[in-house]
Amino acid sequence: MYNIVICDDDLDYIEFMKERILNSGMDISQVTFFEYTSGSEFIHSFPSLSHISLLILDIQIPEMDGDEIALRFRQHFPTSMLVFCSGVYLPTVKSFEPNPFRYLLKEYSNQRLEDELRVIINELKAKHSVPYIIGKRHNNIVKLEPDEIMYISVARKKSHIHINPNSKVYDFEDNIMCDYKMADLYMDLKNYNFVYAHNSYIVNLKYIKRITNVELELTNGELLSIARSKMPNLRESFVKYLSKKY
Repeated sequence: MYNIVICDDDLDYIEFMKERILNSGMDISQVTFFEYTSGSEFIHSFPSLSHISLLILDIQIPEMDGDEIALRFRQHFPTSMLVFCSGVYLPTVKSFEPNPFRYLLKEYSNQRLEDELRVIINELKAKHSVPYIIGKRHNNIVKLEPDEIMYISVARKKSHIHINPNSKVYDFEDNIMCDYKMADLYMDLKNYNFVYAHNSYIVNLKYIKRITNVELELTNGELLSIARSKMPNLRESFVKYLSKKY
């Protein structure tokens, strides 16, 4: 599922942009649109938005400067795609600080706009493919797919990746570290069956054998404690996972 945010003070243009996006290769069943007509409204919504696939942002919008909105957006959503869209302003040096993928002009013809949007959507779909997690063990660099990871735990300012012991790819012990914090990894992995079972780790539902009132057992026999606050969501997620699997 793709979460696409359009932030523009013109409601008619928001509807127009949604139509152009759907005409440019995006399946309506795979996208959820979020609409905001002011920068402050959008920024205040950050806590409620778990993930943004694409932001289309009007550079000239009431209450806040578009460049400022983009910088604050990038702080909260470092891997999301950003596209500026403007009817007046041209890009400045500051506009490139949040690393936008495209800068569109509202004066574009429908054909030109849809051509640009196809490029954007193709890139978005490529980014949306299964992510790889880059881990390290001494001088070894390993590229891990989500299915290979049993769980990820906090390790100071880094993360400790625990891989499937039956994997034939790696011939060294399970001591793989990642430079990213666990919370950041969760944002990449939550759509691939990873859930919080405790503040100190996230677990791949694929490797849970059973859940008791206080702990879970992994398929390799390892036991992990479950935080009481995480239990309801963990149980619900596990049931949904099993129902899809079978």
